[in-house]
Amino acid sequence: MKIKLIHCADLHLDSPFQGLTTKEPSLADRFKHSTNEAFVKIIDLCLAEKVDFLTIGGDTFDGADRSLSAQILLRDQFERLYKADIPVIIVAGNHDPMPDWLTEIKYPNNVHLLGGDKVESIPIEKNGKVITRIYGTSYKVSEVTENLSLKLQAKEKDTVSIGLLHANVGSRKGHAPYAPCSLNDLKENNMDIWLLGHIHTTEVLCKDPLILYPGNIQGRHINEDGPRGCYIIKIDSNRKISYEFKPVHNILWKQEEMNIKDIMTTVELTELLLDKCEEELSKLNNDEKGIVVRWRLTGPSPLYHELTMTDKIEETKEILVARFFNQAPFIFPESIRLKIRPERQKKDYINQENFIGDFLRLAGKVENDDQMKNELLKILNQPLSNRTIRKYLEEIDENELLTILEDSVNLGIDLLSGDKSS
Repeated sequence: MKIKLIHCADLHLDSPFQGLTTKEPSLADRFKHSTNEAFVKIIDLCLAEKVDFLTIGGDTFDGADRSLSAQILLRDQFERLYKADIPVIIVAGNHDPMPDWLTEIKYPNNVHLLGGDKVESIPIEKNGKVITRIYGTSYKVSEVTENLSLKLQAKEKDTVSIGLLHANVGSRKGHAPYAPCSLNDLKENNMDIWLLGHIHTTEVLCKDPLILYPGNIQGRHINEDGPRGCYIIKIDSNRKISYEFKPVHNILWKQEEMNIKDIMTTVELTELLLDKCEEELSKLNNDEKGIVVRWRLTGPSPLYHELTMTDKIEETKEILVARFFNQAPFIFPESIRLKIRPERQKKDYINQENFIGDFLRLAGKVENDDQMKNELLKILNQPLSNRTIRKYLEEIDENELLTILEDSVNLGIDLLSGDKSS
């Protein structure tokens, strides 16, 4: 019998967008209901596609302090699926462990929140016949360091077996190591499909068996750029599996590099970015409310001195915000970052027997000397010894140090060479 389902994860309903609230309050207001609205789109999609069931792979809520309106929204959307006879199977993750689900809100009978004390198996029926079994377990506490995947073993092979898990597969950096497991751990558990949560990036880890992360449903900061959404998964009568990613985000985060080596004036640069804004807005579909973009300006530039030594970049950003932020759909330049360099490069000076040559050779030595790099890192991270400052700053690592060093070299070339563009 054919099966169709939708899988999503990391909804983070009621997300507070704290970083945006601090840096860009007006932008944070645009995001206020974006995660909730993206979830409504998933329910709309379930109904339009007439799926057999919906799975949610953890972190439905952003934390224990969830608003009543978000809880009611979740219940009301599940009610829509209940009326269409569509089951919902949920596991709790690190942001919403089982104790946080103890609430006065009662969900309809089509909702199955899997427990955390043992692995549960939920049979899904269609026309009176079991078409699939979903195996899963929830987090009992926020920090789960046990390999939960080892507990999930498919036992029935007469139906399609699906594992539902909130986990860090392959010890991905940048994500907490909760329920850590390897790809081989998942492949050896006799599942036909693994539906995962926790990693916010959309990724298919394996096609046979199908193992995938849907990512979160709405980007919340610049490093969660690109489309966000869910997967529609279809299984035909021969157990052939197909899948399709469906974006549901309301606001798109985007990062883009732009070489400005041929831009000669700041007026030209501003006009270029105005045109780029118009181009980006023309690409939006009817469901998208706006774009938040970070541009990185690159290349050897005749504007290096003017852009690095004046406020022209901030002025340009203000022009773009005034033109495009208060319209619908909107575009907001999160930042315009300079990765440009002076037109004359390091190789033009490094062999000269003068002060600028000495400066460049010393900088090159630092790049390849671990002791010097460690000493510089200690100096740069010294302010973090203050507990108050540590709340607002992050520790600088070696990669960031090399970026700082490169920027310093470019600035040094500009100031010491006397080749000014303004």
